[in-house]
Amino acid sequence: MIFLGGNTMDTLVNFRDLGGIVTLDNKKVVNHQFLRSGEVVHISTEDKEELVNTYNLKKIVDFRGDTEVSQSPDDTITGVSYEHIDILGETANQGASLEELLNPKYDPKQAMMTIYEELVLSKDAQKGYSKFLRDFLTEPNEATLFHCFAGKDRTGFAAALILSSLNVSKEAIDEDYLKTNESRKAANDVILNEMKEKGASTKQLDNMLVMLTVDKDYLDYAFDLINQHFGSLESYFTDILKLPTTFSKDMQKLYTI
Repeated sequence: MIFLGGNTMDTLVNFRDLGGIVTLDNKKVVNHQFLRSGEVVHISTEDKEELVNTYNLKKIVDFRGDTEVSQSPDDTITGVSYEHIDILGETANQGASLEELLNPKYDPKQAMMTIYEELVLSKDAQKGYSKFLRDFLTEPNEATLFHCFAGKDRTGFAAALILSSLNVSKEAIDEDYLKTNESRKAANDVILNEMKEKGASTKQLDNMLVMLTVDKDYLDYAFDLINQHFGSLESYFTDILKLPTTFSKDMQKLYTI
């Protein structure tokens, strides 16, 4: 049986702890180490206190782009350090305009596939994920909350990489990844309702819904690209992200019990 933390926050969207997920060698990912969410913006005092007191949060890693960060900076949490790692950098896909969403030729699923291609192949993403993952070895056992805007793509791929290094099955990785669609439903409904009130068409709403949700095909595509371009996930870790050859072994030793 696969266990996924069912923790929720009132004001921190798409939050969960990767702790408790069972590995292929029947161990479990440690609790309160790898926390994922959407942007940490305008969250309640109660949620901040829970992050610090329940999860012992030490560090926030923000995967958003410079514009996203300047427009909606993360909240400051006392005693918690903040690091900005712009995963998509200059290649960032800023999302489709309403005009693009109305274009009969616009394919929102293909647009999402392109984002995942950038997450695997762009130099900014490779540099960013390298720094992010390396810190779990060089600064071990610091509870880390990592996020982007929605906590679904840049964050979802980061979670998949962590879980892969910890010898978690693809089934369990997919289960965590797809949990976003349930966790973000209320937030997505707000976005879609605002669009509808502003006169968006059914086609625009349908296309936007695709952009707001995750699909197993996206994550499968990312891992397929890794295998096609780099031979294996371990080669991606060591040859492309320049992580130690013992990276996965070291991660398992530190973060599975």
